[in-house]
Amino acid sequence: MKRTIFDTNIYGELAIDKDVTRIVEGIGKSNVAVYGLNVIRKELRDTPKSSIFEEKNLRITMLSIYDNLVKDHTLNVTNAAMELAKEYGITYKNLGGGKSHDEMANDLLIVACASLNNLDIVVSDDCHSLCSEKAVQSYKIVNDLKKLRTPNFLRYNELKRWFA
Repeated sequence: MKRTIFDTNIYGELAIDKDVTRIVEGIGKSNVAVYGLNVIRKELRDTPKSSIFEEKNLRITMLSIYDNLVKDHTLNVTNAAMELAKEYGITYKNLGGGKSHDEMANDLLIVACASLNNLDIVVSDDCHSLCSEKAVQSYKIVNDLKKLRTPNFLRYNELKRWFA
């Protein structure tokens, strides 16, 4: 079983993809378990209610996809996750990363929770923060020191190729 977590932007990609039904059904029939996190669901809920794509309310569509995929696989943000995310942020800054901790906070928490819960894959198209070279480097450095496994990072198009 591949244990994954999708960054918030992936739900947006799914919501506007014409193959969304086939992708979601494929994930449901596969050996992939999608985990959720309260900060991801909150970001989805923060989508303006007025956001529409092809006559569909994006906020409702994304939340529906999230609930359908995650089911009861929700991770909690623990104190250990917050501390790990803080260490990622410090290491990222020391490596010359350009984003502030506030800009990166949710991304760092997603990876911290994935690492602490031994998830296999983080799916994200956010190459300017969550999946940037310096960010991934910081996850690996900190996780190696803490003897944690760093998840693999996968882009949306790669995920789609698996299931569409």
